[in-house]
Amino acid sequence: MLGATSVDKQPAELLVYGFDITNVVGNFWYVAIVFILFDVLTGLLAAGAERKINSSINFIGLIRKVALFVALAFLVFIDAYFGAQGNLIKVGVGLIVAYEGISIIENFSRIGIDVKFLTKYFDPNKIRKDDR
Repeated sequence: MLGATSVDKQPAELLVYGFDITNVVGNFWYVAIVFILFDVLTGLLAAGAERKINSSINFIGLIRKVALFVALAFLVFIDAYFGAQGNLIKVGVGLIVAYEGISIIENFSRIGIDVKFLTKYFDPNKIRKDDR
């Protein structure tokens, strides 16, 4: 069955060949993964710039990232239950990308990158003092 999609495969074949998440979520899945990984990277850089690298805080942050994937998995079930044809999943991925984008901008500010034109709308406690 070369070239067959996961829809064409039997359940046993799905276990052997794996589940292709892009059949459910589409290419938005890759955008969400890139934003999440970039947020983790910029968060670590910001913690390093502030000299506040802490393994317990990093662990809590990683738990939050796993929770995002759990929420996305929940949306897959809700979408299938209501027959929304992937629209709820796309909205969920869009919200995740927006959330991660805001976090990346906050991390840029903490690193020292000038993003005043964006951070003027953010919580003053989450950005550097000179970016307010």
